[in-house]
Amino acid sequence: MTERYVYCNGRANEAASSLGANKQQAAEHTMKPQTVTNRHMNWLIHGLYTRKHFEQCKKLIDRQLTICYDKQYLHYMKGLILREENNPTEAVHCFQQAIALKQNEPENYKELAKTLYSMGKFRNALEVFLKAETLLERPDHEIYHHIGELYYKNFGQPKAGVGEAKEYLKQAITCGKHVESYKILAEIYIEEGDSIKAIEMIENCLQITQEDVSLMTQIGILYLKINEYQRAFEKLLDATAADSKHTSALVALGSILQSKNDIDGALNKYKRIPNLPEESAEVWSNIGLCFFKKQKFIAAISCLKKAVWISPLNFNALYNLGLVFVTAQQYVSAFQTLAAAISLRPDHAECYMLLGTCLRHLNDPGNAYLSLEKSTMLPDAVKNPLIYLNFALYCYETGKSDQSVLYLSNFLDMTQHITVHREYLKMADRLNGALTVAASGQIYAPAVPESGHTGGLDRHTEKDDRMQDETVVRRVGDDTAADGREATNEDDRSDDDLP
Repeated sequence: MTERYVYCNGRANEAASSLGANKQQAAEHTMKPQTVTNRHMNWLIHGLYTRKHFEQCKKLIDRQLTICYDKQYLHYMKGLILREENNPTEAVHCFQQAIALKQNEPENYKELAKTLYSMGKFRNALEVFLKAETLLERPDHEIYHHIGELYYKNFGQPKAGVGEAKEYLKQAITCGKHVESYKILAEIYIEEGDSIKAIEMIENCLQITQEDVSLMTQIGILYLKINEYQRAFEKLLDATAADSKHTSALVALGSILQSKNDIDGALNKYKRIPNLPEESAEVWSNIGLCFFKKQKFIAAISCLKKAVWISPLNFNALYNLGLVFVTAQQYVSAFQTLAAAISLRPDHAECYMLLGTCLRHLNDPGNAYLSLEKSTMLPDAVKNPLIYLNFALYCYETGKSDQSVLYLSNFLDMTQHITVHREYLKMADRLNGALTVAASGQIYAPAVPESGHTGGLDRHTEKDDRMQDETVVRRVGDDTAADGREATNEDDRSDDDLP
């Protein structure tokens, strides 16, 4: 009995001793609760930050900064919050403190650089991004993207430029599909004239953001530039389906329909543009050309005058208005308008051709000859055979048969490479026949036009005047034809009229 009692009492003493030790540990735990919990507050800070409970998060960070050992993370998180609260100066201070505590952490440098970037301190931001790049253990698309963007905006060293920007942006997209990197690469390729690569970049963007109307419009216009009209039309239709009042998409669609001679369809697209009176001069210029093709000259002149009023220095609007004035036989107004256009583009051959037509009808044969001659001497003349045909006709009328033969030969040579309307070829044949007959001595072209008319290929001078005027009118009116059957050069006027 005694031994058993002693044994049990020993077990009881052992239990009592163990209980006392547990109580002592519990007491110690109760006296220092923060020592254990402080090590596990980062998750709570992160959770409050992601839920945007910034005030609670800042209070917890400030309390932890007095007692916690991981102050680098706390300064880092406080910097993020201050930047979110539009207090970048204090945020920079916090990130600098985080860097001082841990100098080999690229995230600290990256967030500091992003804050400097938001403050407009781009050169300083680039320096910090480059420092962060040297500390990277694995690729970081944000750092690569920002370095590429800053190089593209020319904030780097003199040796850095578009080439370096492209390399960094390509590194960024290899880390994942990032829309902004694709967009800047597309801009670079557009500036370089590489529409194919630009389209590829925007197609990648559309795989990520399928409802981006601006991107759909941009790629539609790029398809127009490479003459992929069907794809352009589809992309622009998708853009208008997503946003039925997107101005750029409607203008581009209208231009395509206009180039296909679907004038009513083009006008319907232009009418859907919101706030049309406040829109750009190009829209009114295109609308004016639509009315011009419908032979509604008064409406065309009104729209083109509106375009010139909105943008007095818009060359396309002035040129088109001058064309309509010539067609409407308002030669004085045409002369004034074309003179203004020439002051903006003194190397534009077609302006001088139209100006020569005006002077011809204003009974100024000397200046008409000089203007038509100058039109053939400008570099743009090689794009438009009608410049040579018109001058050849006028040389024949004024008795300069040798010059007429020369410029008619230039016209015929150009028609071997550039498609010309068959009516112009018939006119050239008639002129060639007249020159042949004149060379044989059977008839002679008048040396000077008689008073009241300008001469012609035969005795029907008024008919020839109308034909020459129609040559000019049809040349520009058909310039928007996409299939090239009636176009006389490879330029597409509809591209010029796109905003």
